[in-house]
Amino acid sequence: MIKLPIQLVFILALSFVRAAENPASVSYDGFQVSSSVHEKKIQYEIPGFELKQIDKNGKVYVKPEMENAGAIVEPGQPYLPTVSTFYAVEPGKTYSVNVTVQETETILNVDILPLEGWDPNLSGSVVKGRSYSQNELFPAFIATVSEPIVVRGLTLVQVSLTPFQYNPVTAELTIIQSAEVELVENGVTDMPFIPGKRSRAFEPFYESLVVNYATLSRDEIEYQQPAILYVLPSNLNTTMMNYVEELMAWKHRVGYEVNYVNSSNVVNNKNNLKNYIDNAYETWDNPPVFVTIVGDAEGPYDIPTWNDSWSGYNGEGDHPYSTLEGNDQFPELFLGRLSFDTSSDLQTIIGKTLNYESSPYMGENWFQRACLVGDPSSSGISCIISNEHIHEILDLVGYEEVNTIYSGSFASQMQAGISDGVSFFNYRGYWGVSGFSSSNVNATNNGFMLPVATVITCGTGSFSSGEALIESFIRAGTSANPKGSVASIGTATLGTHTMFNNVVDMGFYYGALIDGIESAGASLMYGKMMLYKIYPTNPNNYCHIFSHWNNLMGESSLSMWSDYPEQTTVSHVYAVTKGTNYIDITVTKASGALEDAWVTILMDDEIFDSGYTNANGFIRLPITSTQTGEVLVTVTKKNHYPYQSSFQIYDPGVSVNVAETTLTIDDDNFGESSGNGNGIANGGETLEIFISATNFGSDDAENVYGVITSGSGNVSIQSGTVNYGAISSGNTVGAPTPFVISLGEGLQEGVNLDLIIYFNDSGSSPSNGVLNVNVSGNNLLATAVNVIGSSSDILTPGESSYFKIELHNTGSMNASTVTGTISCASPFIEILDNMGTWSSVMSGGSSYNGSDYFEVFALEETLPGAIVHFIVNVETPQGYESNTIVEVQIGEPTVYDPVGPDAHGYYIYDSGDIGYTLAPTYNWVEIDSRYGGSGSHLTSLTDGGNNQDDVETIDLPFTFKFYGQEYDQISICSNGWIAMGESTLQSFRNYQIPGVGGPSAMIAVFWDDLKLTNQGRVYTWFNAEEKRFYIQWSRVRTYQNNST
Repeated sequence: MIKLPIQLVFILALSFVRAAENPASVSYDGFQVSSSVHEKKIQYEIPGFELKQIDKNGKVYVKPEMENAGAIVEPGQPYLPTVSTFYAVEPGKTYSVNVTVQETETILNVDILPLEGWDPNLSGSVVKGRSYSQNELFPAFIATVSEPIVVRGLTLVQVSLTPFQYNPVTAELTIIQSAEVELVENGVTDMPFIPGKRSRAFEPFYESLVVNYATLSRDEIEYQQPAILYVLPSNLNTTMMNYVEELMAWKHRVGYEVNYVNSSNVVNNKNNLKNYIDNAYETWDNPPVFVTIVGDAEGPYDIPTWNDSWSGYNGEGDHPYSTLEGNDQFPELFLGRLSFDTSSDLQTIIGKTLNYESSPYMGENWFQRACLVGDPSSSGISCIISNEHIHEILDLVGYEEVNTIYSGSFASQMQAGISDGVSFFNYRGYWGVSGFSSSNVNATNNGFMLPVATVITCGTGSFSSGEALIESFIRAGTSANPKGSVASIGTATLGTHTMFNNVVDMGFYYGALIDGIESAGASLMYGKMMLYKIYPTNPNNYCHIFSHWNNLMGESSLSMWSDYPEQTTVSHVYAVTKGTNYIDITVTKASGALEDAWVTILMDDEIFDSGYTNANGFIRLPITSTQTGEVLVTVTKKNHYPYQSSFQIYDPGVSVNVAETTLTIDDDNFGESSGNGNGIANGGETLEIFISATNFGSDDAENVYGVITSGSGNVSIQSGTVNYGAISSGNTVGAPTPFVISLGEGLQEGVNLDLIIYFNDSGSSPSNGVLNVNVSGNNLLATAVNVIGSSSDILTPGESSYFKIELHNTGSMNASTVTGTISCASPFIEILDNMGTWSSVMSGGSSYNGSDYFEVFALEETLPGAIVHFIVNVETPQGYESNTIVEVQIGEPTVYDPVGPDAHGYYIYDSGDIGYTLAPTYNWVEIDSRYGGSGSHLTSLTDGGNNQDDVETIDLPFTFKFYGQEYDQISICSNGWIAMGESTLQSFRNYQIPGVGGPSAMIAVFWDDLKLTNQGRVYTWFNAEEKRFYIQWSRVRTYQNNST
């Protein structure tokens, strides 16, 4: 039994409240993957909703509301919320949906408010359309699926579901508590182009947007070298071109493949330019991931932009250059623009960018300072609330000082806030930026403490006519005395809307600081994609419009600072002899080895290679040139100071090394070899290795011999020395005898034998080279479970079940006579038959364990929906062994079952969980002192309505552990939620959880725009005997319709 010695109790005196029933594994607004291996299924459990009462023209209507929901209805039809998610599918196919409704609830006598329109400022009379006279459920179909959407390396469909149906004649509202949506292939469509390599920069997008991304097998797809395309005006003079080449050289040095285009017939026409980018995307080995346009959209050095066709404002924007595949507005690459009118502008912009990335000012910790500005005077309190949410994010990632400006003389405070030195500057307000203009930007004196400035409001990004504010930000100052910002984001036209501006703004910061998106261009694109996440139906094309209107002035690939840069120590040799084919590099920091540091070596493109350090901070990179010269070494990592050094390749006179193109492996069972005769290294073989030696030096070598070694425990040296004799300068000599090595049994596909040959001669001129020999073998992974007799592959509590496991072989050798065992640490599982066999698993193929099933028993007391993990151990007669983990669900939860556990181990019980000992019994405890309670009125909360939202942080009478962290304070908001610890956020709009709109450590009891008028109050009470702390929102009202 679980004992709760300390409890927080929340009480709401509201008449229209519904409990949120969460599924066992909540993901993506109530959606979670439930596919078996041959089916595409999504399980939906309604995560919570509110039936809000709306007073219109003296009549009370009901409006269902859900977090992160839009609608697929038309004006005049019943307003019913729709939620959506994205699902990765095979390219070139279309899909329909089959829906199985599992649980419903019906509410009588409900008058649903019709949709007035999509204009957020519309507030007119209620007009009911024809659907209100029809005696049938609306909508007739609760789920839809989109046409395929292409996002660079993935093809997706958007699945939308309306978990409500309404009969207007009988006034009955049906609530779909749970349903299963199955995608059914129903046709073909044009096959989109999908790059052969994947991009690391897009991985965070997939993880955030795609409900089944974790189930995709993409490990076999190679990552491309990160690549940037610069679009340059055709009329740059030599001085300007030199500035640009400095930027391109730096980007190349840190590991980007860099290309540019400046042909006038391409860059002077937007259609030709988009075609050029599209061709590069489809034909280059490393297609552009980032595109940076260098030039204004008007003036002497212009690169054309686009104008939207949806809004009527014809707003400018570069977004169409990023949409290369599919009939959608989702990106295939990330954009930025370096807008300049003069040579001095260009020098300043590039100088600021180079200093920011390569040698940031370290004199003080401006990296963890920010300035947030919210002016509610025209656009409402949400301008402040959006900033408060960003403040929460900044606090979460460790910002030490956040300057907030919400009143007073805005322009002078903003100028001073930037001059103080901050890494981020954010403004939310209205047209005119509260009096802040380019003159204020030019009056800042922040020097090299350059922020990324986000000023997402009307007119700040209208860059195709005159100098927009975001252009002023990046042009301000000089390269020697910079001002303003290193990059800036703003919005075109005077027709922007607060609700969409807020989403892009908060989405940018959430992506950049929480979801692991490092570049400015990608973070802006994340903010745009949140539009489709929050407003999945693209109402009135607003998602398209605001994706088009919001643009980045700055380097598209700019790596943004969010912490004081940590110093690294990098160890490598500073000289190697001509012909050496590798270099070892180790990266550490004060606390030890630095994993995932990005290391690049570069010498005039003769040598260009990059990679990530391993858990020991180590990487071995190939040297692919036999030329002498200086090789640049650069090490970068998010929030680490860049390491810049070099090593020399020199000619010592005699320099003998391996000629790897002449490597021969003999396993033909003649001589000392034994094996299968395929000339490839396999586990258990004895190999004769013949490798030629080349004298890359300028002097002749005498009495050359080589000694082979291995750093692998899987290799045994049988014959380790070969005498090559004399090798004259520039000549190659074959091995007269082989090196002989033996390999351990059952080696996995791709294992490197870590072979190095050390050469010497009579003149004592030592050198060494790497032999890159990888094993060909098996790599068996458990990828799916098929529960016999269950269409959803779910175990049944209280019953024994048979299941089989699919193995996938990513190795290059076929696997035969595979045996496997399963184990499970869950107390809810008893294994009855733990063994299974697979007759064969072909290379690149998959196979189930036939009729030799595994058998398990799931205990009857298992909570329905619980996820258990099985360890699958497999082996072959050849000695190969591996283990992987698969998960299986036990039982299907209903609204009468508890849910959980979540990732931290929490379960949720409510009073409707009939039959469970831990289920609470409904027992109202009145703490309002006006009605006989013992609570204390929290007088600091006085929310009287519009823009008067309140939050108060109070001390708890005990320490409360929440998700592993102990708190002794709690923040209580007038808008029906609390947050553990201290929070200044006053958020009233109930966004997705988790998402871009609420505080951290939030408990959303009744998150809505509430007010404390007409005797509405908030009370607290500590019951010391029971160790329970109560919070009651008593007789509070919703702001919109003044209902309790």
